[in-house]
Amino acid sequence: MKLVSFAAGGKEYFGAVAAGDGIVTMNERVGHDSLRAALAAGALEAMRKAASGAQPDRRLADVKFLPVIPHPAKILCAGINYRSHAAETGRELPKQPSMFVRFDDTLV
Repeated sequence: MKLVSFAAGGKEYFGAVAAGDGIVTMNERVGHDSLRAALAAGALEAMRKAASGAQPDRRLADVKFLPVIPHPAKILCAGINYRSHAAETGRELPKQPSMFVRFDDTLV
């Protein structure tokens, strides 16, 4: 299940990407106003059940994608933390991953 946050009609929503080019909007189905709130409430299984066999109610082309978790409090990242990434950059796998932060206005 691929989860997305998006804007449509001037409002923010979250949902699950359906087969083809659709999204099953989850806000009303699981009773939360954001993906962050739904995950914090432990609603992942409820989202999985709601998405299973549901017909998409929005097309991917009709929404504006938002960062998956809008307005994150912290974004902590680990760099060069797996072998294939180290190999593609021509580096050795470090003994400890390099940690860095991102800011929410840099998410695409």
